[in-house]
Amino acid sequence: MNLHEQLKAFIKKENLFHTGDKLLLAVSGGLDSSVLTHLLHVAGYDIELMHVNFHLRGEESNRDEEFVRSLAKKYNVPLHNTRFNTQEFAEKEKLSTQVAARELRYQWFHEIRSQVIDRKAWIVTAHHLDDNLETAFMNWVKGTGIHGLRGMLPSQNAIVRPLLFARRGKLEEYAKQHQLDWVEDSSNQEDNYTRNYLRHQVMPLLEKNPSANAGKPRRQS
Repeated sequence: MNLHEQLKAFIKKENLFHTGDKLLLAVSGGLDSSVLTHLLHVAGYDIELMHVNFHLRGEESNRDEEFVRSLAKKYNVPLHNTRFNTQEFAEKEKLSTQVAARELRYQWFHEIRSQVIDRKAWIVTAHHLDDNLETAFMNWVKGTGIHGLRGMLPSQNAIVRPLLFARRGKLEEYAKQHQLDWVEDSSNQEDNYTRNYLRHQVMPLLEKNPSANAGKPRRQS
């Protein structure tokens, strides 16, 4: 099956959403969310884009915002956009930058969703299988127990992740095949954050083990 067919099968298997639902896509402008936007647009779903400028990477953050604006125009879909002083919020709440950004964006995502009153609406993220493997491993290292080892779920608290079946390499192949544009977050190349260190240093070693098994995420009941 191609990526379109795999996506359709995964959505049906996990009962994530239906054709008449409103899909609010969290779009950073990176490879993953750019591919997901294209897939759902081609599939005919009613999509709107949501983008957060965290003001953490100077002009690069502004570049990403402008790219997502151009993406919304390209597909002729609405765009919800906001900006946060993430560092100030992190210092005030005594949080790490990563945790602060997560709290800010998901609070805002749910606010946008609450404004949709005429149909079912879902917050849609572009997390894929590689992200989930990293999350499960991080949870294991932190000792979160059996629930943490499941990683991210396909559907939880009105947030759906329709790409959890796909490896990042497949998304990149799709993007090149369909000549899609995306932007690169330069901070993803640094090992300052735990997830980046895991992605660049640990996961490649684990992948060399032929007995490594990705497993499949289960939907939370």
